[in-house]
Amino acid sequence: MSDEAESTTSLQSSPPPSGEGRVQVVGTAHVSADSVSEVERTIDEERPDVVAVELDEGRYKQIQGEAGQDLEARDLLSGNTVFQFLAYWMLSYVQTRLGERFDIEPGADMKAAIDAAEERGIGLALVDRNIQVTIQRFWRRMTFVEKLKMIGSLVLGVLGFGGDPEDEFDMEDITDADVVTAMIEEFRRFSPGGAEALIDERDAFIAHKLVALREQGYHVVGVVGAGHRAGIEGYLEDPETLPPMGSLVGTQSRKWFSPFRLLGYLFTLGFLAFFFLLVMAGVKDAFLLKLFAAWFLFNGFFAFSLAKLAGARWTSAGVGGAVAWLTSVNPLLAPGWFAGYVELRHRSVDIGDIGTLNQILSDEERPIRDLVGRMFQVPLFRLIMVVALTNVGSMVASFLFPFTVLPYLAPEIGGVSGVTDQLIAGAENSAELLWGLVGR
Repeated sequence: MSDEAESTTSLQSSPPPSGEGRVQVVGTAHVSADSVSEVERTIDEERPDVVAVELDEGRYKQIQGEAGQDLEARDLLSGNTVFQFLAYWMLSYVQTRLGERFDIEPGADMKAAIDAAEERGIGLALVDRNIQVTIQRFWRRMTFVEKLKMIGSLVLGVLGFGGDPEDEFDMEDITDADVVTAMIEEFRRFSPGGAEALIDERDAFIAHKLVALREQGYHVVGVVGAGHRAGIEGYLEDPETLPPMGSLVGTQSRKWFSPFRLLGYLFTLGFLAFFFLLVMAGVKDAFLLKLFAAWFLFNGFFAFSLAKLAGARWTSAGVGGAVAWLTSVNPLLAPGWFAGYVELRHRSVDIGDIGTLNQILSDEERPIRDLVGRMFQVPLFRLIMVVALTNVGSMVASFLFPFTVLPYLAPEIGGVSGVTDQLIAGAENSAELLWGLVGR
């Protein structure tokens, strides 16, 4: 389904409405065997016209064993794509671990609903919002600190220091709320915006779809995670409280102001001011050219080296290194995006790689070194590392440059103190020039 605002996708021909429409919501735990039995029993008892499942088209195809959705190279230039994959991976990882703990495949409840509908010739409807839209909105609602905490939790889990997520749950807990909701309730404590995008908005989106089916006269059994049930039923009882569908779709415009972005702009301003004041001080062009060349090479070397360390192709690492000098002074760009873009021209990456990563992480007896080595063989993980380490290389170079390279070049204009004197002279000359222009 190309647009979340389109009518509910029906994967089988639904029979004509059987009379006055009504909806029976079944709240399940996505990793509970009891939930599978409850789904099958409810469908047998209700004999609905339509079974509506908490899936979008992409996740439906994954459950059916069809190919995952590829990550397009152009998508990487949106900037946050890799981090959104990290968010999705974290959610998937915790759910997979819980599935292993209770010996059931995650999503078995949805698979049972699909199979039951197909076996009984019942119409099937996908009523959830596109997962990429949800993750994008989830990511953009979180603060910078919250994102660091989330990524840190995933890293600790990979390294084996985060504890087992399933230890916090027992079967009684699982039957009361699905694992995603249980985890997001933790997020809600420090990220209300993130929880709103992942839980509350989807309650409203799914309710919109179910209300539409009910108004068409269909008898519907809706199979959703237990954490969504209360919110959806509230909307079904009072549809007037539903927010407009337009407010629930789309990826939302990116926030153009944040403390991190402000620091980036200040760094850019300082970089430009540094060269401008040296020019105004009358520093020779040869020194300025040498200084710029050193900035270009120093940034490029670090970005290139760390990209190669992450397993990037020579061309990918070369592109990341070549643009590092520019992206290091532009908060709207990052060299890792460009290195990743080139990498994706030669390497297929799709959401299904997350399942492979989860399988690798489930091997608790394998040494961490071997574990990480296997992870680097997964295209998605290697792409994430290429993007991340290319960016880290450029940032490290930018930080070290004033303390390592600049003192080496500074003797040409009187040493470090001479650089300071030149900057002061440049500021004085600029002030005199400005005053002369204003005084005319």
